[in-house]
Amino acid sequence: MVAVMRDARSAMLTFLLLIVCALPSGCGRRGDGPAAPASPPRLLVIGIDSADWGLLDPMIAEGRLPRLAALRAQSASGRMKTFVPLEKSPLLWASICTGVGPEVHGVASFLREEGRKSPTGSAWYAPAIWDMIGAAGQSTAVSGMWTTYPARPIDGVMVSDYLPYGRERSVPLANLVYPDSLSARIVACRVHPDSLRASDLARFLPPGADVAALEAAFPRQMRNLREFWAADLGYLNVARLLKDVADFNLFFFYLRGPDMISHSFYHYLKDDPASPRNDPGELAAFREVVRLYYDWVDEAVGEVLSWFPPDHPAAVLSDHGFFGPRPDGHGTAEHSEWGIFLVRSPLYEAGAVFDRIELLDICPTFLSLLGLPPAKDMPGAILSQSLTEAGGRHVRRLEKHRVPSYMELRPVEGAEAGLDPAVGEEIRKQLRSLGYIN
Repeated sequence: MVAVMRDARSAMLTFLLLIVCALPSGCGRRGDGPAAPASPPRLLVIGIDSADWGLLDPMIAEGRLPRLAALRAQSASGRMKTFVPLEKSPLLWASICTGVGPEVHGVASFLREEGRKSPTGSAWYAPAIWDMIGAAGQSTAVSGMWTTYPARPIDGVMVSDYLPYGRERSVPLANLVYPDSLSARIVACRVHPDSLRASDLARFLPPGADVAALEAAFPRQMRNLREFWAADLGYLNVARLLKDVADFNLFFFYLRGPDMISHSFYHYLKDDPASPRNDPGELAAFREVVRLYYDWVDEAVGEVLSWFPPDHPAAVLSDHGFFGPRPDGHGTAEHSEWGIFLVRSPLYEAGAVFDRIELLDICPTFLSLLGLPPAKDMPGAILSQSLTEAGGRHVRRLEKHRVPSYMELRPVEGAEAGLDPAVGEEIRKQLRSLGYIN
């Protein structure tokens, strides 16, 4: 089976390269002579789980989130319609990364017992964008993305979503990182929640707050704040390391913390009967945590953007928005069907607004930004609004030359890495606290 898959991959690689090389460059009109060699395609993608313009726009209007505001001014942007009824983040991000729905890619939920199949990095039914561009000789750095444990071989580096777990083990979990040669350096990037000082946590709390007193009075809320921020800080450290490892074609930086913070603290922010008004001290302590966390996210986004030239193609997106507490439940019931999307590229007009974006349009659009055509079995389209003249030619050319399918590049399914039962329960406990599982 492995040999057959390798033969299929080799055949697909040859086919892709022939297709890409046969396409007109678009750099010059017919009769202009040979086009200048194109520079290797590059794309920075920043995923901010649950980011919602309903929260970000008022903050930007207040003069906050200056890095996101500046990037938006340089980009075409809009609301992205996610799946309805609203589903879970592993399913949504897998759909973004593969360009196909869950009935094809097979990632249905958070845990083995909830889905048709264990949603791990070695067992996706469909190839992800890093598999597709890898077949065309392009490399990827991706870290923290849902359902990427155990990290599997790709052309580049994969740091799995299990990096923050199992910190108390004497030996880290196996297969946290591919290639394994980077494992020790990546594991050293982790931030232990207990290493965060009171002065660090104070940035998310009212001025002059007694952090020790709040930890004694509200241990669950303060522990969540420590855990979620430490995980994001760890992945930011990973990104700092990976930027110096190689010049990747696709650099995919993902933050899960905003969603987890929202599930834990949004009810303090929203003027809603579910808010804990019976405890004014609790409400006063945590009312601004969500907005203050997005101030930090803006700083992290700005840092990552600063590693690349100011005209480097970049996209920022979420998998869904966040509505907050609803009478009919918590967990995914708190999600909004509208995520965010913005893209800075010579293909799109700066400052333009997309009328409508569908979640399954994202993978074809990312492929186009990397110079590759989408597949005919992808339901979505390359975003065709707000294109520059050159962008219009580029998109029409790639849409015309869609490949039949990338499915032969799907990961080879193999034995899953053994999971420490204590780590499994650690993950379940966190998902229960967020209302994702019972």
